[in-house]
Amino acid sequence: MDGFQEEFSSNIAFEYLNATDGGAGEAAFVQLGVRGHPTIIIFDATGEEIYRTFGLVEEDAIEGILQDF
Repeated sequence: MDGFQEEFSSNIAFEYLNATDGGAGEAAFVQLGVRGHPTIIIFDATGEEIYRTFGLVEEDAIEGILQDF
């Protein structure tokens, strides 16, 4: 995701969370129903979830979604 952050940071916000931080990351994982990692969740500008995946994902798949923004 680091390469994507550099490429798309002008119009997309990236957030990295730690499920075992005992704080905000852990709370977000519970609230979002994340069951493992790596998990990638993409929200649109209104906060609606538009993509979710668990496990390793090909870069092309994520890049295609991000380019739509």
